[in-house]
Amino acid sequence: SKLEPEQNNVSKSPLPPEKSSQNALDDSEEKPSAEESKDKNLPDAQSNLGLWGDGKGEDELSPEEIQMFEQENQRLVGEMNNLFDEVRQIEGKVVEISRLQEIFTEKVLQQETDIDNIHQLVVGATENIKEGNEDIREAIKNNAGFRVWILFFLVMCSFSLLFLDWYDN
Repeated sequence: SKLEPEQNNVSKSPLPPEKSSQNALDDSEEKPSAEESKDKNLPDAQSNLGLWGDGKGEDELSPEEIQMFEQENQRLVGEMNNLFDEVRQIEGKVVEISRLQEIFTEKVLQQETDIDNIHQLVVGATENIKEGNEDIREAIKNNAGFRVWILFFLVMCSFSLLFLDWYDN
Protein backbone atom coordinates (compact mmCIF):
# COMPACT_ATOMS: atom_id res chain seq x y z
CA SER A 1 0.00 0.00 0.00
CA LYS A 2 2.96 2.33 0.57
CA LEU A 3 4.17 1.74 -3.00
CA GLU A 4 0.72 2.10 -4.54
CA PRO A 5 0.78 5.92 -4.96
CA GLU A 6 4.17 5.77 -6.67
CA GLN A 7 3.00 3.02 -9.05
CA ASN A 8 -0.17 4.90 -9.86
CA ASN A 9 1.82 8.06 -10.41
CA VAL A 10 4.17 6.29 -12.84
CA SER A 11 1.57 4.14 -14.58
CA LYS A 12 -0.97 6.95 -15.02
CA SER A 13 1.56 9.47 -16.23
CA PRO A 14 0.21 11.27 -19.32
CA LEU A 15 3.78 11.94 -20.49
CA PRO A 16 5.41 10.32 -23.53
CA PRO A 17 7.55 7.21 -22.93
CA GLU A 18 10.78 9.24 -22.78
CA LYS A 19 9.47 11.54 -20.07
CA SER A 20 7.85 8.73 -18.14
CA SER A 21 11.17 6.86 -18.22
CA GLN A 22 12.81 10.03 -16.92
CA ASN A 23 10.19 10.12 -14.18
CA ALA A 24 10.98 6.50 -13.42
CA LEU A 25 14.67 7.42 -13.18
CA ASP A 26 13.81 10.37 -10.96
CA ASP A 27 11.70 8.07 -8.78
CA SER A 28 14.57 5.58 -8.57
CA GLU A 29 16.89 8.41 -7.51
CA GLU A 30 14.43 9.44 -4.82
CA LYS A 31 14.03 5.93 -3.37
CA PRO A 32 16.86 6.32 -0.81
CA SER A 33 14.76 8.96 0.90
CA ALA A 34 11.60 6.91 0.82
CA GLU A 35 9.77 8.74 3.60
CA GLU A 36 10.28 12.13 1.96
CA SER A 37 9.17 10.83 -1.42
CA LYS A 38 6.10 9.19 0.11
CA ASP A 39 5.07 12.43 1.71
CA LYS A 40 5.69 14.37 -1.52
CA ASN A 41 4.17 11.81 -3.87
CA LEU A 42 1.04 11.22 -1.81
CA PRO A 43 -0.53 14.59 -2.60
CA ASP A 44 0.67 14.28 -6.22
CA ALA A 45 -0.88 10.85 -6.49
CA GLN A 46 -4.10 12.08 -5.02
CA SER A 47 -4.20 15.00 -7.41
CA ASN A 48 -3.47 12.64 -10.33
CA LEU A 49 -6.24 10.37 -9.18
CA GLY A 50 -8.47 13.38 -9.15
CA LEU A 51 -7.46 14.17 -12.72
CA TRP A 52 -7.88 10.63 -13.97
CA GLY A 53 -10.98 9.82 -12.05
CA ASP A 54 -11.70 7.42 -9.27
CA GLY A 55 -11.43 4.26 -11.40
CA LYS A 56 -8.75 2.56 -9.28
CA GLY A 57 -9.74 -0.89 -10.54
CA GLU A 58 -8.88 -0.05 -14.15
CA ASP A 59 -5.44 1.48 -13.63
CA GLU A 60 -3.99 -0.71 -10.89
CA LEU A 61 -1.37 -3.21 -11.98
CA SER A 62 -1.47 -6.74 -10.72
CA PRO A 63 1.77 -8.39 -9.54
CA GLU A 64 1.75 -10.55 -12.65
CA GLU A 65 1.53 -7.47 -14.87
CA ILE A 66 4.30 -5.78 -12.88
CA GLN A 67 6.47 -8.88 -13.25
CA MET A 68 5.63 -9.03 -16.97
CA PHE A 69 6.59 -5.35 -17.39
CA GLU A 70 9.82 -5.94 -15.47
CA GLN A 71 10.66 -8.90 -17.70
CA GLU A 72 9.86 -6.88 -20.80
CA ASN A 73 11.94 -4.03 -19.43
CA GLN A 74 14.88 -6.42 -18.85
CA ARG A 75 14.45 -7.82 -22.35
CA LEU A 76 14.40 -4.32 -23.83
CA VAL A 77 17.47 -3.35 -21.80
CA GLY A 78 19.21 -6.49 -23.09
CA GLU A 79 18.24 -5.64 -26.67
CA MET A 80 19.43 -2.07 -26.21
CA ASN A 81 22.73 -3.33 -24.81
CA ASN A 82 23.09 -5.67 -27.81
CA LEU A 83 22.29 -2.82 -30.18
CA PHE A 84 24.77 -0.61 -28.34
CA ASP A 85 27.45 -3.31 -28.68
CA GLU A 86 26.65 -3.70 -32.38
CA VAL A 87 26.85 0.08 -32.85
CA ARG A 88 30.24 0.09 -31.09
CA GLN A 89 31.45 -2.71 -33.37
CA ILE A 90 30.17 -0.89 -36.45
CA GLU A 91 31.78 2.31 -35.22
CA GLY A 92 35.09 0.48 -34.82
CA LYS A 93 34.76 -0.97 -38.31
CA VAL A 94 33.96 2.47 -39.75
CA VAL A 95 37.02 3.91 -38.02
CA GLU A 96 39.13 1.05 -39.43
CA ILE A 97 37.66 1.62 -42.91
CA SER A 98 38.43 5.34 -42.61
CA ARG A 99 42.02 4.58 -41.58
CA LEU A 100 42.42 2.13 -44.47
CA GLN A 101 40.92 4.67 -46.87
CA GLU A 102 43.46 7.27 -45.73
CA ILE A 103 46.27 4.75 -46.31
CA PHE A 104 44.76 3.91 -49.72
CA THR A 105 44.64 7.62 -50.60
CA GLU A 106 48.29 8.07 -49.59
CA LYS A 107 49.31 5.08 -51.71
CA VAL A 108 47.33 6.39 -54.69
CA LEU A 109 49.06 9.76 -54.37
CA GLN A 110 52.44 8.00 -54.17
CA GLN A 111 51.53 6.02 -57.26
CA GLU A 112 50.55 9.23 -59.02
CA THR A 113 54.01 10.71 -58.43
CA ASP A 114 55.64 7.42 -59.46
CA ILE A 115 53.55 7.33 -62.64
CA ASP A 116 54.53 10.93 -63.43
CA ASN A 117 58.21 10.02 -62.94
CA ILE A 118 57.82 6.95 -65.16
CA HIS A 119 56.06 9.08 -67.78
CA GLN A 120 58.94 11.57 -67.77
CA LEU A 121 61.45 8.71 -68.08
CA VAL A 122 59.50 7.17 -70.97
CA VAL A 123 59.32 10.51 -72.77
CA GLY A 124 63.08 10.96 -72.28
CA ALA A 125 63.77 7.41 -73.46
CA THR A 126 61.61 7.96 -76.55
CA GLU A 127 63.53 11.14 -77.39
CA ASN A 128 66.83 9.30 -76.86
CA ILE A 129 65.68 6.50 -79.18
CA LYS A 130 64.71 9.07 -81.85
CA GLU A 131 68.14 10.73 -81.55
CA GLY A 132 69.82 7.30 -81.67
CA ASN A 133 67.92 6.37 -84.84
CA GLU A 134 68.95 9.67 -86.47
CA ASP A 135 72.58 9.02 -85.47
CA ILE A 136 72.39 5.51 -86.94
CA ARG A 137 70.97 6.88 -90.23
CA GLU A 138 73.73 9.46 -90.35
CA ALA A 139 76.32 6.77 -89.59
CA ILE A 140 74.89 4.58 -92.35
CA LYS A 141 75.13 7.53 -94.77
CA ASN A 142 78.66 8.30 -93.64
CA ASN A 143 79.59 4.63 -93.87
CA ALA A 144 78.15 4.41 -97.41
CA GLY A 145 80.17 7.48 -98.45
CA PHE A 146 83.29 6.00 -96.90
CA ARG A 147 82.72 2.78 -98.82
CA VAL A 148 82.38 4.74 -102.06
CA TRP A 149 85.70 6.52 -101.36
CA ILE A 150 87.45 3.24 -100.53
CA LEU A 151 86.02 1.65 -103.68
CA PHE A 152 87.09 4.66 -105.74
CA PHE A 153 90.61 4.50 -104.20
CA LEU A 154 90.91 0.76 -104.95
CA VAL A 155 89.71 1.24 -108.54
CA MET A 156 92.19 4.09 -109.05
CA CYS A 157 95.01 2.01 -107.57
CA SER A 158 94.09 -0.84 -109.88
CA PHE A 159 94.07 1.44 -112.94
CA SER A 160 97.38 2.91 -111.79
CA LEU A 161 98.95 -0.52 -111.59
CA LEU A 162 97.54 -1.48 -114.99
CA PHE A 163 98.83 1.80 -116.45
CA LEU A 164 102.26 1.29 -114.89
CA ASP A 165 102.35 -2.27 -116.12
CA TRP A 166 101.38 -1.18 -119.64
CA TYR A 167 103.85 1.68 -119.58
CA ASP A 168 106.63 -0.62 -118.44
CA ASN A 169 106.08 -2.98 -121.36
